[in-house]
Amino acid sequence: MSISFDVAGQLFPNLTTMIVQWLSTGVLLFFVVKYLWKPARNFINKRAEYSQSQIDEANKLKEDAKALNDEAKAQIKEASITAGNIIDSAKNEGLQLKDSIVESAKMEAKSKLEEARKEIAYEKRQMQNEVKQEIVDVALAACEKLMSDKVLNEDDRKAVEEFVANSK
Repeated sequence: MSISFDVAGQLFPNLTTMIVQWLSTGVLLFFVVKYLWKPARNFINKRAEYSQSQIDEANKLKEDAKALNDEAKAQIKEASITAGNIIDSAKNEGLQLKDSIVESAKMEAKSKLEEARKEIAYEKRQMQNEVKQEIVDVALAACEKLMSDKVLNEDDRKAVEEFVANSK
């Protein structure tokens, strides 16, 4: 038994088979390009445009967010300055109010002290007058006892009051 192989036939392809394969590959390539390549390419282009629009929109939103962030920072800074000014103004107003209250209290205390001094002086004069009156009464009583005569004469009373007043 012998097996024979056609080596030359196996090494070189058959021309008709090769032409048929090329033609079928061409037909397939034609249908792929006509029905699949262009729609796939259009789909990819639309997808790329959509992706690019999303990226552009995201970049625009990013820029808007950055602008809003910068604006918010500026507003915060301005609010901080305004708050500082309000605090300083309130402190100054509080100090002025404190000074005004202290000054008013000092004046009121001074007024009350002066009033108290006047009242003390008045009461002192009253007491001195009362003491003088007591001295006069005691002196008259002593004179009356010494003289054993009642002294009710107003002239005598005035003479004793003058004596007491001059004896200072």
